[in-house]
Amino acid sequence: MGSTTDPLSLLLAALKEQPRGMSVSDLAAAVGINRNTVSRYLDVLLVAGQVEMKTYGKAKVFYPSQRVPIAAMLNFSSDLVLVLDRDRRVVQANDAICAFAGRERDKIIGKPIETSPLAAFDHPLIRSRITDALNSRESTEELRFLRHSDELFFRVKFLPTVFNDGTPGVTIILENITEARRAEEALRESESLFRSLVENISDLILNVEGDSTFSYVSPKSMEILGYTPEEMLQKTPFDFMPPEDARKVREQFDALFADPRPRVLFEWTMLHRDGSPVILEVSGTPIYDMIGDFTGYRMVCRDVTDRARALKRVAQWKSFLYSVVNNIPSMVFVREIERDRFVFANKAAEIFLGVTREEMAGKRADEIFPQEMATFFADGDRDIAGRSAPVEARISLSGGRTLMLKKIPIYNSRGVLKYVLGIAEDITDRVSAENRLVAERDRAKGYLEAAGVMIAVIGADGTIDLVNRKGNEILGYAEGELTGKNWFMTVVPERLRERLQRNFQRLVVGGVEPPHSEKSPVVTRDGRERQVLWHNALLRDTDGRVVAMVSSGEEIAEDPDDQKHASCA
Repeated sequence: MGSTTDPLSLLLAALKEQPRGMSVSDLAAAVGINRNTVSRYLDVLLVAGQVEMKTYGKAKVFYPSQRVPIAAMLNFSSDLVLVLDRDRRVVQANDAICAFAGRERDKIIGKPIETSPLAAFDHPLIRSRITDALNSRESTEELRFLRHSDELFFRVKFLPTVFNDGTPGVTIILENITEARRAEEALRESESLFRSLVENISDLILNVEGDSTFSYVSPKSMEILGYTPEEMLQKTPFDFMPPEDARKVREQFDALFADPRPRVLFEWTMLHRDGSPVILEVSGTPIYDMIGDFTGYRMVCRDVTDRARALKRVAQWKSFLYSVVNNIPSMVFVREIERDRFVFANKAAEIFLGVTREEMAGKRADEIFPQEMATFFADGDRDIAGRSAPVEARISLSGGRTLMLKKIPIYNSRGVLKYVLGIAEDITDRVSAENRLVAERDRAKGYLEAAGVMIAVIGADGTIDLVNRKGNEILGYAEGELTGKNWFMTVVPERLRERLQRNFQRLVVGGVEPPHSEKSPVVTRDGRERQVLWHNALLRDTDGRVVAMVSSGEEIAEDPDDQKHASCA
């Protein structure tokens, strides 16, 4: 064998002549090289992919490789592949990395990586991993590159490599994972947004599987039901419900899973950890897997316990108010403005008009009321539009009855007049009593005015409520001029004022009755004193409290000693 003959070529030629394979000993004899050298060259050929090996017991049999040459294979890969020698010079670069660098292959091959068009990959971390690979240590890294305005991500593998001449090298495979990383980032952002949304909304989110168990429970479960999500997972809604409600919900679930489609607003009653009922308003959306198979429901549950209780209280109050309105003695009517029809009447209206509320419903005022009432209730709504106070009127019916009528506007949420509330009160008896009272008052006033003595009514606070004609003549005042003035500051002489006022207060407090008669002077308008003999009586309310004192007095001849005996009037 000549000194210039390539041992690797001799080995390959020998193997081609024996496609069944040859052992190391067979190859050593065929090419005339010792076994150790043949073994070393065979290792180089194995790494280069030019031969294959099979083991039979302790024997190793080598065959010519049936694989495509590595240089051709590299160009089929979408990954960026770069082969460096031990001096970090580029030995091989596939089409993908040439396209990435934007250079022809001959501009890259044979140049150190740091001065080649691939200098962007000359990074301290990459240099460190290349050194590791030259020392037979394989490694993988994920790296981020900035290229112009783009951010690129690569998964980089550093593979130890042996060339045909036995020298070490490095194969660098760069897998572009930018889209995957962006998708992961988008997914993480989406998951973060979804988690933030789910954790911060006031609703409870539940994923219910086909077997009715919870596969997801949002953190709101703690606030709404008192259970952590972990405590509820793999359990069913029925485990948190009263037995009767659980039976109804099972029936609901049978319908839900038999016909999967969105369901809106049905109610569940679940039990809080403390045993109190929690009313949930629930909507369900079907969940499908990647191949379109139905897997369960996503339930959105809103706690409406307070609202349900409030509605119940409102219903109770409505019932209470309806009972009150229906049983008060005044007649109550409600007229709808848009249709000009009555929609409600109470029992008192039925009795007064002799018509049932069903017969009144949907009719106009002139079809229900006597003419005088109809005119008041039906006359356009111009007199109440824009008002909040009621419109009142007193009418007399032809039968001799007297009614007090009221119209009260009722507006909707937009401020538009929606209804008119009508109230009619039969005040016939009250008017008759008022008329009798007026007549009696006028008669009593006539008696007072005709009396030949002075009469005064003094309120509990000392103010003058009334002085009759004779009293005004004696005191020198016009009719009504003294009304509202303080008796003691106006009529009583100053020297007696404090003592008489103190005596009067003792009478008002109670427990003391005034003397049947007494003498006490009064001061006239012109400042003269006139002696009067008084007869006093206290007026009390139904609780026995003194509300006024009535005093009648007749003028008498003046006696110097009389002022010593004056007491209260």
